[in-house]
Order: sequence, then C-alpha cells, then structure tokens
Amino acid sequence: MRTAYSVETVRAAERELMARLPEGALMRRAAAGLAAACADVLGRVYGSRVVLLVGSGNNGGDALHAGARLARRGAGVSAVLLAPEHAHPGGL
Repeated sequence: MRTAYSVETVRAAERELMARLPEGALMRRAAAGLAAACADVLGRVYGSRVVLLVGSGNNGGDALHAGARLARRGAGVSAVLLAPEHAHPGGL
C-alpha cells in the first residue's frame, strides 16, 4: 500500500524545512533523490540517454538539477521545456 499526502500537508512540511535550510538545499536534495531513482532505472548511467520533460516552477527545477547530476555521471541529457518562459532559472 502507498501513502499519499495532500498538497497542503506537503507545502506545510516544505515551508517548515525551507525555513531551517540554506536556500536551494531542499531542491538539491530532491534532485539527488530523483537522479538516484533514475540511475536505478537506467542500470548504467554512463552512456545512457535521458530526456527531461520540464514543466514550470520548482518541480521543473528539480528535474533540471537531476538532469545535471546525471550528465555529470556521463549520461547524455536533453531537456524539453514545456513552458520556457516559466522555467526555473536556477535549474537552467
């Protein structure tokens, strides 16, 4: 069985955590977790090809940062920006 949390619960937890962490730390943690999960699926990162479908806002930023981590490990990474004008500037 999987547990799901409401948007309000997640946002409240994020606000509390972001108040205690340096700016960008939560996004870097999310990106590291996403990159690790992708690496598990890929089996071998070096030489793999990855396409990011990037939305706007912080979730898109998570994806861009995760893609950068995979690229540093030797994956060929391409990003498709679904809303380029709203792409996360730090992730870009």
